[in-house]
Amino acid sequence: MFKSGFAIGLMLLFAIPAAAEDSKPGEWIAPEVTEFGDWSVACDNARECTAVSVSREYVDRVNRTDPGDYASPKLWVKRSAGPKARARVYVDTSTWGEVKPLGALTLHVYKDCDGDCTGKAYTLIEIEPGRYEIAPSLVGQFFIESSKTDRAATRRKSGAMHGIITTKGLVAAMRFIDEFQERRGSETAIYAKGKKSAGSVPSAPPRPVVHVIRGINEPSSEMPDHQEMQRIRGAQCSGPSDPNETNIQRFRLQNGQALWSIICSSTPHNPTHLWMVETSANRFEMFKLPRPEQGRDAELPIVPHSWYDPASGQLTGYYTGEDVRSCGWKRRWAWTGEAFEMIDAIEMPACLDIPINQWFQTYRAIPE
Repeated sequence: MFKSGFAIGLMLLFAIPAAAEDSKPGEWIAPEVTEFGDWSVACDNARECTAVSVSREYVDRVNRTDPGDYASPKLWVKRSAGPKARARVYVDTSTWGEVKPLGALTLHVYKDCDGDCTGKAYTLIEIEPGRYEIAPSLVGQFFIESSKTDRAATRRKSGAMHGIITTKGLVAAMRFIDEFQERRGSETAIYAKGKKSAGSVPSAPPRPVVHVIRGINEPSSEMPDHQEMQRIRGAQCSGPSDPNETNIQRFRLQNGQALWSIICSSTPHNPTHLWMVETSANRFEMFKLPRPEQGRDAELPIVPHSWYDPASGQLTGYYTGEDVRSCGWKRRWAWTGEAFEMIDAIEMPACLDIPINQWFQTYRAIPE
């Protein structure tokens, strides 16, 4: 687990990043994503790192100057921890979640000049519609050439220009990954290379294993003592009291306990729920939800837009703006019989139509 002090140290090292704002307890905003210029980067608890050519600064500039740039391709870099893991570079050409057949593409560094400003062609391998990967043997050379400019470009097989990709901040984002994975000074580093052997780079730390108490997929006619439920709700929630039973849900658990949900406050887009565990008959307790991806204290189980899946035994909290292309975060926890443990966390501060399955992973455990 990486404490926030480690991230702060990296920020001081590079001097210019913008981290997603930390929040007061209960606001649930996470600071795991760091931004350098037009790029965002994040790593999880197993030191798996991802970077993309999108940041809040970049999105703001696009909105101000040319919304048509939303259709520009995006460059992704992914690298796992450990001495043998290599950086992989992908080009995503999807627009608004849709993919158009493009055929063969090449990637070029785009230079400031008169006339044809694209450098040598880097072969792109189409791995699925709309998604390409730079040939692994060319990745190192692409990084070297990219350090001299702030843009890249894609071209079609015919030579026609396809799109422009910002690489402003790419070098800083890659240095961030080198630091996070402790590659600096080794031959495996992207930009911070040194004489140390690959064997000096630590392996990925093991992911924690969570023993999950799952729910029972059957309805329950039992309802709680409304007075006790409303007393707890009144003490913890700011919204007006509402004893309406449709605002209360009960999930039986396989160990004989039960998980309860009650509306804490309601907004048009992100209602907030209070979650309680019935540890024994009519005994309700609140157990805090840990936030190990932030390395800080756990928080009360009052979570926006949250729901429970009995089959997986996982409680999900999710937040995004009203626009379907908005950014946000999603976290999942599971009940172990004694406490909640986090299963995973993802987030994406920059809103540029990046689907939720591509948001940055900032924490992941293995549920059993």
